[in-house]
Amino acid sequence: MEVCRVMDILTRYRGELINGMTALLGGGPPSSPIDDMCRYQVGLDANGAGKMVRSALCLAVCDALGGRREKCVPAALAIELVHRTSLVFDDIQDHSPERNHRPTLWRVWGQGQALNGGLALSCFARLALHAGDGSSPEVHRLLEWTVIDLCRGQDMDLRFQDLIPSLEEYLEMVRLKTGVLLGTACEVGALVAGAEGKRAEARRFGESMGVAFQLWDDYLGVWGSVESLGKVPGDLQERKRSLPVVLAIRANPEEVCRLLQDGEDPGQLQELLDRMAIREAAKAEALSASREAVENLRALDLASPWQEEIQGLAEFVVARVT
Repeated sequence: MEVCRVMDILTRYRGELINGMTALLGGGPPSSPIDDMCRYQVGLDANGAGKMVRSALCLAVCDALGGRREKCVPAALAIELVHRTSLVFDDIQDHSPERNHRPTLWRVWGQGQALNGGLALSCFARLALHAGDGSSPEVHRLLEWTVIDLCRGQDMDLRFQDLIPSLEEYLEMVRLKTGVLLGTACEVGALVAGAEGKRAEARRFGESMGVAFQLWDDYLGVWGSVESLGKVPGDLQERKRSLPVVLAIRANPEEVCRLLQDGEDPGQLQELLDRMAIREAAKAEALSASREAVENLRALDLASPWQEEIQGLAEFVVARVT
């Protein structure tokens, strides 16, 4: 993988996206606390705004399929804001104190006000769609169903804390919680480009890329670093039924479930995972998902150099740990 190709994708649209978010969330004088929370959540207060992978991928697919990028920017902004909204609620539900190397929204403003900010940000996501030609009824429909699927995935994730999910149930949760939004980003890019015949392939690629991304995140949630995750790895501390734990339960349910009980030292659970070679098994699952995403991208049959650039972005998640 050539890093420059990844950076091309992540930087090519950055200025347009940040300008669009600034115009939408600028607030203007006098700025309200809600404006401040929304700007903080998307990183505008710190001249940051993160990588914006989902919105950049939406625009890249539109460009790669011969569409007019300016028509797709409103939809790409809406997709990015849907993602940032979901993180507000995820961080509250997971009690996460930090994301991207700084305190989460609820840690700064409190849970009640963070809920206010998350609701406002979700409205800004819908308002973004009204700014241009990307606001077709079909784009609206796709985004609304995507949010419903995100909620279904989060519901499964929360329920799993009191259950023992199978690998198949876990993968379906990941598809809903992470894969669907990336799938929608790619499908919307194809839709706005007028490439009706490519929509299914675009969605399949995006969803599989999202699944691969989450599997690597689960790997890093146990064996990653603060630099790779943007926060202290704490999945075992939180007893999350992430990929390593699900794989371990399949191999040794009695011992793993005992160690998952409240009060047990998470270090003992990590020692057990290491003895069971779960690190290698989790990495193999993530690599397999990454290869599937690349195969699905090939089926989309993009012209060069778009094929190589978007493949570089898909493989970027692997570079975080290999």
